[in-house]
Amino acid sequence: MNTTAPSATSPSPADTRQQQWLLVPALFSVLAVVAGGFGYATSYLPEAPFWLSLPYLIALGLVAATWRRPWTAEQRTNRIVTGIFGCTLALLYAQVAQVVLGFVAIAFWLVQGD
Repeated sequence: MNTTAPSATSPSPADTRQQQWLLVPALFSVLAVVAGGFGYATSYLPEAPFWLSLPYLIALGLVAATWRRPWTAEQRTNRIVTGIFGCTLALLYAQVAQVVLGFVAIAFWLVQGD
């Protein structure tokens, strides 16, 4: 009789899919930090008060949500979209904050009447 028992060392397809998933949030985490650093360095925010950099926590929170393991293909897609949105927010926050602060400064200048 030629029967073979399943090998205890070969991972199941579900295990390999879970291990492959860990690459996605790790990539988003590194990308968000690099994008946030690049966006922050190319703006005038380094000269601004510290509290203006706190909204980067929102972008990092969105990226942190990708670390939850997806159980369905729909959840996987939602987590990838959340990671992309978090990385984009980290990249563009400094420029958006700079434009908003510029408009606020212009509005205060116009209201004051100098």
